Amino acid sequence: MKVQLNIRDYLDRAVAVYGDRVGVIDEPDQPAPSLGSLTYSEIGDHARALAAGLDALGVGPGERVAVVSQNSARLLIAFFGVSGWGRVLVPINFRLHAEEIRYIVQHSGATVLLIDPELAEDLDDIDCQHKFVIGGESDAALLKFGVAPQPWSSDEDATATINYTSGTTARPKGVQCTHRSLWLNAAMFGWQAGVNDRDVYLHTLPMFHCNGWGHVYAATGMGATHVVLRKVDGAEILRRIDRHKVTYLCGAPAVGAMILDAAATGWTSDST
Repeated sequence: MKVQLNIRDYLDRAVAVYGDRVGVIDEPDQPAPSLGSLTYSEIGDHARALAAGLDALGVGPGERVAVVSQNSARLLIAFFGVSGWGRVLVPINFRLHAEEIRYIVQHSGATVLLIDPELAEDLDDIDCQHKFVIGGESDAALLKFGVAPQPWSSDEDATATINYTSGTTARPKGVQCTHRSLWLNAAMFGWQAGVNDRDVYLHTLPMFHCNGWGHVYAATGMGATHVVLRKVDGAEILRRIDRHKVTYLCGAPAVGAMILDAAATGWTSDST
């Protein structure tokens, strides 16, 4: 029997096996209200509430939901709440120019657009059928707790996310990633990286970048704790490592250099 792969499998496993474990520690210093610490059961509740909210909005399977956001627990949840019930998540690089973001929203055919509060003014004139500022506004409109989402017959060949290139040489180009490709990528990446249920993962890597290199899925499936970091700063990374006992992170060499510089020049621990 062939079982259709669905990236929601990773969240379903975390809820079933590690439901009472803290699944995510949201960024405390952000313009939207922080979600604080959520267990995997609570993450599952939020993902289902988001799927039910999109049902109520009339956003059906296959429709695109674009998100322009720095790292956040809400973005992490969207990877499952949007794609897990058949919609397509379009995580957009928040560092792009407004015109590039406008192009991606239009080119992807997004019918829903979620915008980080820090970018709301700059992106105010981008049109979309349903447009929300992330935080209280988006929560009130999109989270329908206690409502069962409409079932979706999983199709592993269906597009789960569309990830756009940076557009350094031309217009950004959208890469359609299927449930099967993302599922297998996360399994192999997690396997090769040795991710396990004792890990604490620090999100120094932007979640929009190749879906956090697959770790939004891999770390979830293994029951690791996600620690959200909104903005990369060497000293703050060291503080988060110390505070949450972080075991691994992903980042470009520049991130490693920032951490080494902070370690060499001195940083203040929460415990000192």
